[in-house]
Amino acid sequence: IFFRIMYSRIYRPAAYAALAGVSFTWYLHNNADCDGAVQLIAKEGVPYRVVMSGDVGGTNSRLKMFKVDQNAEIKKRERAPGTLIFESKYANIEFKSLAEVVEKFIKDADAAAKTNGTDIQRPTSACFAVAGVVQANQCRLTNIDWVVDGDEMAKDLGIELGNLEIINDFVAQGYGILTLGDNDVIPLHDVPAEDGAPIACLGAGTGLGQCFLCPGPSGNYECYPSEGGHAEWAPRGSGSDETQLELLKFLKIRFSGWNRISVERVVSGGGICNIYEFLAYQKPHEIDPKVHRSFLQNRFAGTITANAPPGSLADQALDIFTACYGSETGVLGLKFMPFGGLYLTGGVTNKLLDRIVKPGPFMEAYHDKGRVSPLLQRVPLYVIKAEDCGERGAHLRAVRLMKENTARPHEHLGPEVMVPPRETHISRYMGEW
Repeated sequence: IFFRIMYSRIYRPAAYAALAGVSFTWYLHNNADCDGAVQLIAKEGVPYRVVMSGDVGGTNSRLKMFKVDQNAEIKKRERAPGTLIFESKYANIEFKSLAEVVEKFIKDADAAAKTNGTDIQRPTSACFAVAGVVQANQCRLTNIDWVVDGDEMAKDLGIELGNLEIINDFVAQGYGILTLGDNDVIPLHDVPAEDGAPIACLGAGTGLGQCFLCPGPSGNYECYPSEGGHAEWAPRGSGSDETQLELLKFLKIRFSGWNRISVERVVSGGGICNIYEFLAYQKPHEIDPKVHRSFLQNRFAGTITANAPPGSLADQALDIFTACYGSETGVLGLKFMPFGGLYLTGGVTNKLLDRIVKPGPFMEAYHDKGRVSPLLQRVPLYVIKAEDCGERGAHLRAVRLMKENTARPHEHLGPEVMVPPRETHISRYMGEW
């Protein structure tokens, strides 16, 4: 058996291990001297490495481990290469940190492999998508008070500095766009995408996520985060129609003490609730008592979307929501001129797909941009159907890190300069779990 050893410091002991009948895979897995630097699995002469990716939300963490051929090509509009070898989901409430979750995941993967009489290599790269603002590979999560430091995790896991990356969950969506094929999207404005042009993405869900992509020095698209969902919301209306102006006044009193209202106060799942409450205040005689009682019990946008016959208060709320969503989509199109594609994603987007796709408030507001409206005719507009777009993106990024191996030092930030989490309650997590 011939092994190609990348580091001379392990050549001699590895050779002795082979002579003793011990597999090279076993040796690397069980000897700390390797420091995770060499992770080759000798199988028909093909070098493999193990990469790890994860989607870390406020309630659960979903982690996956892949075996990846180092020579496999990353192809456009296809999933990143790799064979899934282990995956699991964990309730965050049971752990004190993401590092603890990852340690448990690796132990579970080892145990599962040993049950099958095999070994799993230590991962050589990893990418975790988290709900929060990421700075210098660090983040304080939005919905659970965890501080995540990617460089510290890399040291603890024996992964080379720079090969473990923490990215915003919507940045993962952006990288996931690069893996989408024709069957993964619904075209709303089907014009040819320009190769190398900017790409943008936004999605209404719990909040309003946004990101954009541009080609980097290597020619590959790189995704960049945006907190554009927290920019000021601008009301619209034809002529003397001041409905949205009144909505702005209503929300300013409720949230900001006569100061400002962000876009995601209107364009999000919570935004649907805010709009409905405003209309219920404005038009109490149009309230459906049964629907209203149900809404007051849980303040859930699904109550509105499930009870919206034509002309009802819920229907009016959804018309305002889709118009505001279309307007913000058009704004993003003007800001980035994403002739490589503008993509819509998010749970609310898919639940209201019929309203978004058909001619109506969404597309009318999208195209209503005054004298620069013709510019949007050149922007390909799609809805993402794939539910695993973020997971695909995190995996793609982990594979890229494995191949590029470009270590980047990060400045250590204290929790005091990180964006703080939202107020949360244990009962909420237990209820969702």
